[in-house]
Amino acid sequence: MKHAVRPLIPARYWLLLADYLRSAGTSLEDLLHAADIDSAHFADTDFALDTQQYERLLSAAMRTTGRSDLGFEWGRRIRQNSHGILGYALLSYATLDQGLRQCARYFRLLTPMFRMTYQRTGDHMEIVYRPAQAMGPQTLNMLMELMVVATHVQCTPLLHNPSSVYDIYLSMEEPPHSERYRELAPARVHFRASSLPEARLVANTWSLDARLPMANEHAVRMAEERCEALLRQTGEQVGWTEWVLMMLNEAEEDQPTLDELARFLGVSPRTLDRNLKKEGSSLRDLSVDVRNGKARRLLLEQTLPISQIAYQLGFTDVANFSRAFRRAHGVSPSDYRRSDGAAQ
Repeated sequence: MKHAVRPLIPARYWLLLADYLRSAGTSLEDLLHAADIDSAHFADTDFALDTQQYERLLSAAMRTTGRSDLGFEWGRRIRQNSHGILGYALLSYATLDQGLRQCARYFRLLTPMFRMTYQRTGDHMEIVYRPAQAMGPQTLNMLMELMVVATHVQCTPLLHNPSSVYDIYLSMEEPPHSERYRELAPARVHFRASSLPEARLVANTWSLDARLPMANEHAVRMAEERCEALLRQTGEQVGWTEWVLMMLNEAEEDQPTLDELARFLGVSPRTLDRNLKKEGSSLRDLSVDVRNGKARRLLLEQTLPISQIAYQLGFTDVANFSRAFRRAHGVSPSDYRRSDGAAQ
């Protein structure tokens, strides 16, 4: 039986934040201590953090700095040469199209927490980042922001016309520091652009086939051989139930179907269903649990009428919502709201 390997993320990206953390009144050493991680490991250039350590460190950074733009600042500091052996390959590809295509292939070497896809039809191209691991909403939004900013910073200097207008679509709410997105001009940024968590970059005028100045076929071949070896060593998707719960909680209005979630993750519906069953869960049961939890929260917030809560949760009418709620909780939505949840 093959044991699941906990996915690892290179720790070197944190070193890029050292000056920013000092300007925010803290240090990487302080954050590592707060996250219970031995700072001596960072002297090893190959040191990697597991996803739990990574999220603890992110939480400590956001809590200590009190800054909402941590992801933005981090993304500004990432360059092609920040990515180890994959960065060497990215610097050596013949065209931006080739670089983006192979970056999507090896993206798990950068972080297993997200999946990158790259699609192109003629001059139209889309880069999409979607979560592949369960994580908290604060971490989710910060990493989506990091990735779109880093992509902008790394790609636009390679264009024949760096002033080419393109679009960034983010599923998250507009953040407190939204004015900073003006720094990404000429990109047009759209918030709340998707009901499921994702970040998309869409362009029609990027010079995808123009030859890049550092193109080196021999360097690419050597770097890709190493990337393939590393890819074979990395862990597979773990925590299917936690990932589905995250997606259901982040979804707006209608709950996603098994087909939609499988397509989002890049697996077949049968594979997703089989792995959920291995963990003792199912999409139907998880959907009911999440929808009931959302219903209780919205009722206790006392801000929305029950009819609007019903529609927001995907029910076609209030009667269906009331019957489902009573079946799960033994009381009607209005009685639950009046009792302030005491009858639960």
